[in-house]
Amino acid sequence: MKIQAQTQRVSLCSSAFNSNHHHYQHFRLGVKAHASLPFLSRFPSVATMSTRSSSGHWRRRKRSDDVVSPSSSSSRSSWRCAAASASPPPPPAPPTADKREVPELQTLIRRFWKVAAPYWSSDDKEQARMQLAAVFALTLATTGISVGFNFLGRDFYNALANKDQEQFTKQLLYYLGAFAGGIPIFVLRDYARETLSLRWRSWMTKYYMDRYLSNQTFYRIQSQSIIDNPDQRIVDDLSSFTGTALSFSLTLFNAVIDLISFSNILFGIYPPLFVVLLVYSIGGTAISVYLGRGLVSLNFLQEKKEADFRYGLVRVRENAESIAFYSGEENEMQLLLQRFKSAFENLSKLLISSRNLEFFTNGYRYLIQILPVAVVAPMFFSGKIEFGVINQSVSAFNHILGDFSLIVYQFQAISAFSAVIDRLGEFDDVLDTSNFERRSDPSEGIRLIYCNVESLAELDSNGSIPIDNEQQKLVDIENLTVQTPSSATLVRDLSLLINNNEHLLVGNRTKWEW
Repeated sequence: MKIQAQTQRVSLCSSAFNSNHHHYQHFRLGVKAHASLPFLSRFPSVATMSTRSSSGHWRRRKRSDDVVSPSSSSSRSSWRCAAASASPPPPPAPPTADKREVPELQTLIRRFWKVAAPYWSSDDKEQARMQLAAVFALTLATTGISVGFNFLGRDFYNALANKDQEQFTKQLLYYLGAFAGGIPIFVLRDYARETLSLRWRSWMTKYYMDRYLSNQTFYRIQSQSIIDNPDQRIVDDLSSFTGTALSFSLTLFNAVIDLISFSNILFGIYPPLFVVLLVYSIGGTAISVYLGRGLVSLNFLQEKKEADFRYGLVRVRENAESIAFYSGEENEMQLLLQRFKSAFENLSKLLISSRNLEFFTNGYRYLIQILPVAVVAPMFFSGKIEFGVINQSVSAFNHILGDFSLIVYQFQAISAFSAVIDRLGEFDDVLDTSNFERRSDPSEGIRLIYCNVESLAELDSNGSIPIDNEQQKLVDIENLTVQTPSSATLVRDLSLLINNNEHLLVGNRTKWEW
């Protein structure tokens, strides 16, 4: 919360009430300009303030809006006092548009490196690097197995075309042996990748939780509405980031090795086929980028809107008693339906963009099944190549085309991953900025100033200041205005005086008549 007031000082005292049935904890007030008021942040609106004298009669104080909190009498009280300096109201928050600009490639790369790099230089770096090296070694092994299958397929179909039963049986046994030896390598590669991803996620979760919960960063993010849904970024986005980052890295590495290995095979069979492949893949990539250009921003918005809807449901669960007590079901229903409608409409746009992209990518995939055969078939009919070479060229063509067409095949996944990088990078930047502001301004935050206390020895055993029964003014406020960081006014020009033996009732806006 931020405070503005016409007066330059507001004196406040809080009490700890103890009786046989009640125990109220102390509250603390911020004492710096733009100080935090965590106890007020619990109240969604302002309320009618009234004070009651020791005789039991309520009298209404000057107020502008409505507030709530029950007050209780007590047989025994002790008091803590604080002071808050007044300050001007914050500037209004800029309006948020329901539109997200696509981040630049340079920004995505910077954010990816900033999010990914800390783990690989952490205390766990040696184990992580060894496991990553093992994953890359297994990936190399799988590429070698794929090349072996390419040549086995050529000899297998040659024996079949030549009706050579002995050679066919021999090649069939080779095939079965290659399957038996190759499948465990593929499984171990995927298992090693997933365990490394889990290890990485575990470290990053602790790393971000530590930064989020330290120095009251979580409170500043929430009170100032800096970013949306930090919980979702820690839970969902970190999980998606670690798994997808490793998967894409290995896919890219495998594509480079595949490209080197199978390009030699394909170029050796028929060089024009290699040229056809280049033209086909480059054209397909350009068309895919054009058709899917809006997917990144739509995926980002979908993550946000789904998280907002989920947060609304969680809020209903956590505040079930209050909502039921005030009969707020209808308002909550309208809010949830509004959030769901927003997510639904954005998802509809996302599905339309994905549909347009799928029209092209499906045709792109199916055409490659006949394109290499159509190119090399004249050579087979003229007797320049054997039948098995056709199968070998198709296999090599598909491998290389998959490497060149990585963007075409993975465009939707890449766009979703870009949104994850953007959200985590934004979260990381906010954590850095918040911690820097905390270090550069150590006076900011929640403080407690004891009234008329020179040493800790004067405090009660519970840390409270013994009450002076002769003290008359316990709370004295003049022209106090309280606003949220988004400039929503909670209290305006409030003047309040509470004397000794008086009690304060703070109530929410209701239909009650006072």
